[in-house]
Amino acid sequence: AYVDNCAAIYIEKGEQIVIRGCVLRDCGNGLFCGHQTTDLVVEGNAIHGNGIEGEIYEHNNYTEACRILFQFNHFGPLRAGCPGNNLKDRSAGTIIRYNWIEGGNRQLDLVDSDHAALYTDPLYRETLVYGNVLIEPEGAGNSQILHYGGDSGATQNYRKGTLYLHNNTIVSTRVGNTTLARLSTMEETCDARNNIIYVAADGNRLAILAESGGTIHL
Repeated sequence: AYVDNCAAIYIEKGEQIVIRGCVLRDCGNGLFCGHQTTDLVVEGNAIHGNGIEGEIYEHNNYTEACRILFQFNHFGPLRAGCPGNNLKDRSAGTIIRYNWIEGGNRQLDLVDSDHAALYTDPLYRETLVYGNVLIEPEGAGNSQILHYGGDSGATQNYRKGTLYLHNNTIVSTRVGNTTLARLSTMEETCDARNNIIYVAADGNRLAILAESGGTIHL
């Protein structure tokens, strides 16, 4: 019997860690790392089929580190009936590049840390997401592709910086509304350039920004 938030790989603390060529599946969280992790590279993995049915707190990826790089991974859908996010991250110095990310309540949930060592780091204010394929299937949960800022309610610790969203291919097959981004407060900014954004529904079903606030540059 395992606790709900067990993980295929669970990093309590460590430095200069590389996770490469693994299949992480059938767990509460596929990959989890605690806030004392620094310089984590996650590359060339298949991460899918994780989560707990009916629970929003377990995800394919749930990380909080000082400097983290995701590249060349295939993130597939969570387990059926699991409403968690695909890639959820609370890190400082997050780079997400050249991944396939499909399904999840949101494909990317880039929210706040409650650890001062991270939210006072200058890298916390700059997040890079480029060269990815993001797929939003019908019935996957939230209509938002990505969320940037915070979710704890302690808005003073939100990212309050810039999400650089460049050179991505974003596809939604939802029959209803699709929202590209939610920025948590007016102090979050998304710089979105050279992306291909495609929805299968009519164009008036696509919203660029949720009403929560923030500024997006297209």
